[in-house]
Amino acid sequence: MPLKHAKWITGIITLLLIFPIVIGLVGTLLPAFAYFPPLGEYTVSLAPWRNLLSQGEFYASLKLTLITGIVAPLLALWLALSLLAWGYQRPFFRKIEALLSPILAIPHAAIAIGLLFLLSPSGWLVRLFSPWLTGFDRPPNWITVQDPYGISLILALVIKEMPYLLFVMLATMKSIKARESLQVGQTLGYSRFTLWRKVLIPQLYPIIRLPIFIVIAFSLTVVDLALVIGPNTPSTLAVTLLRWFNDPDLTMRLMASAGAISLMLVIVLVLASWEVAHLLFRQLTRAERSNGKRFGLTDNILRLGVVLGLFTLLNAFVALALLPIWSLARRWRFPDALPSQWTWDNIERATPLLMKLTTNTLTIAFIATLMACVISLVMLETKRHNMTDANSSKPHVFDWLIYVPILLPQIGFLFGLHVLLIYLNLNGDLDAIIALHLMYVLPYVYLTLKGPYLSYEEEYLQQANRLSHRPWRNYFMVKIAMLKPALFTAFAIGFSVSIAQYLPTLIAGEGRYSTLTTEAVAQAASGDRKQVGSMAMLQAFFPIMVFWLAQFIPPRWTRWRLKLKQVFHIGLIKKDKTC
Repeated sequence: MPLKHAKWITGIITLLLIFPIVIGLVGTLLPAFAYFPPLGEYTVSLAPWRNLLSQGEFYASLKLTLITGIVAPLLALWLALSLLAWGYQRPFFRKIEALLSPILAIPHAAIAIGLLFLLSPSGWLVRLFSPWLTGFDRPPNWITVQDPYGISLILALVIKEMPYLLFVMLATMKSIKARESLQVGQTLGYSRFTLWRKVLIPQLYPIIRLPIFIVIAFSLTVVDLALVIGPNTPSTLAVTLLRWFNDPDLTMRLMASAGAISLMLVIVLVLASWEVAHLLFRQLTRAERSNGKRFGLTDNILRLGVVLGLFTLLNAFVALALLPIWSLARRWRFPDALPSQWTWDNIERATPLLMKLTTNTLTIAFIATLMACVISLVMLETKRHNMTDANSSKPHVFDWLIYVPILLPQIGFLFGLHVLLIYLNLNGDLDAIIALHLMYVLPYVYLTLKGPYLSYEEEYLQQANRLSHRPWRNYFMVKIAMLKPALFTAFAIGFSVSIAQYLPTLIAGEGRYSTLTTEAVAQAASGDRKQVGSMAMLQAFFPIMVFWLAQFIPPRWTRWRLKLKQVFHIGLIKKDKTC
């Protein structure tokens, strides 16, 4: 990309990223200490903190948040490592790898709604075994979802996080030379699980530390999943803070801001404790890793993880399969395993609402993702220019800031930004929603493109410029053309991230612009499974379709382009002959 003034461009984009982050944090930090001019509060005090610490609900929500936010990442990491150790480099495991993309693409709310249909007392799992095994002619009085211990929420988090961690691990296998290590170790008589436990997992963990931290931060702060399938008496801390922020008593915002700051501190403490626990675990297992034993009893932990990991993936696909079934069901009485009558009337009746929601969803997702792709290309090109300088080893501040939006809790600074939007009269504006989506889409698009873009062999582009010095044309026709697979994949990932955004849409849109995600979460507790199923099905359909197109189009792009060029050329020739 023939950019001029690369440093200026980098600085401007970095400032545009810093500004909302700083404003959001300041807009949450100041009310936490009772300084909130919109309510006439101009003095600093600790009253919000005293009110927060006197709330029994705060401690109950914090306890639940810590349980779900720590147990879920632990289980997701264990299951992902177990599946990887069991199946890596085996032919059948490629089918499991191919199934990861659909699960990664599906928004959190759709997963949660599918699990709600599967695990509820009147859900498909109970129907499958009733009445012939359970004896139930009516739904049992069980608490299988939204349970007070957060078990259903933990399961939903594991289903969403485990495929992501497995996907990240598979992408790093070449950097640790896993295939060579397995061949050498098995030649020496080590079992497969022992090799992974002693050799490969210790090498793998430092590489995937950041994705693990992202998963932990997400588990501690998730809102939409917790609203749909999590407990509500009490709820997790993020959901409790959302309710306090939306309380008609505006003074509750001061206490909610203090709670948001406390949630940020909790994330820092949990991440620090996680790393300390890892260091202690590494020291305690050092002797066991180097004792030379070819087999070990602890290998059974990985074997158990394989069974539970496959069961988790099966739950995910069954839950997703229930979405279209409910949307097409006309009559489905308990305990029938399948609907006795089918109809399209559910979708037809909801078509006007679904069309409006789909239009809003796709417009926001497409614009935000396209902007994220352009910004990422510009930033990566400026980074490539800087790699030729003497200071190429020094990372730019943008490389650190890009992680902030996905590590900080949304509840922590989005409400600070909400105050700014109100001040600028941008609340409820479509541009504000797109801007907030861009904050969360940009990190994923940038990190997806970073590796392929910076590893691109620039000699191809230089040779094209020597043959024909048209820098911009050659950049698009040569470099971008060769990076099509990475670009399409980055777009698909960014698109799915935007589709899944709940809190940014809710805060910036103020209910004026509803999307499939916000409406599905709002109606998940309504009891109308047919309409909720239709919304969740569409919510899952579009990301999957975009991921499929990202895999389908790049290998065929050149052939299509040449055929189109040939057809256009033949048309011109015929036109000239007729003239």
